[in-house]
Amino acid sequence: MFNTYGYFEHFDEKTAGAYRFIEVLLYWVYSIATKTISELVPPPARILEVGPGTGKLASMLSNRGYYVVGIDVSLPMLKRAKRFWRPDFANGGSWRLPIINAKFDAAVATFTLHHWGDHELSIRNVYESLKLGSVFVVIEADGDRFSAGGHSCTKDCLLNVLSPYFNVTIKKTFPLIIAIGRKD
Repeated sequence: MFNTYGYFEHFDEKTAGAYRFIEVLLYWVYSIATKTISELVPPPARILEVGPGTGKLASMLSNRGYYVVGIDVSLPMLKRAKRFWRPDFANGGSWRLPIINAKFDAAVATFTLHHWGDHELSIRNVYESLKLGSVFVVIEADGDRFSAGGHSCTKDCLLNVLSPYFNVTIKKTFPLIIAIGRKD
């Protein structure tokens, strides 16, 4: 399924191929993410997606007029994401974003934060990538309501991880937990 290198997961070709089908199942989550970002930041804002996987959310945001850059550690996932012609994709990880600081109006991480490992370094990198007054939207399975086999986050976890850098608001819509971090 995936290989573990240090503290991050790197999805292989077989898993990346399966995600093309999984993205159909997750379309409703991508729709919620798109709606949330649209309510917070109007296009043509610059959006950073950390962990875009096969690129579906990045494509949906691009189609709404956003300039999107997706950063993913998995080359097989990026290979599939490049089927979309509008978002830009680059190889990298949350702990070392290959971008210029203070260039983005928003960042989004959907079902990836629980994979980040060194949260402090990763959150600081996302924070530094954002302009003053921007937002960081994190969407995860709601670990307060059900266990997703280690693939979820709780309200306390999100607040602990994000609040050193962001002013955080938590929204819950079963089975999701959505954290909106504002860079004030």
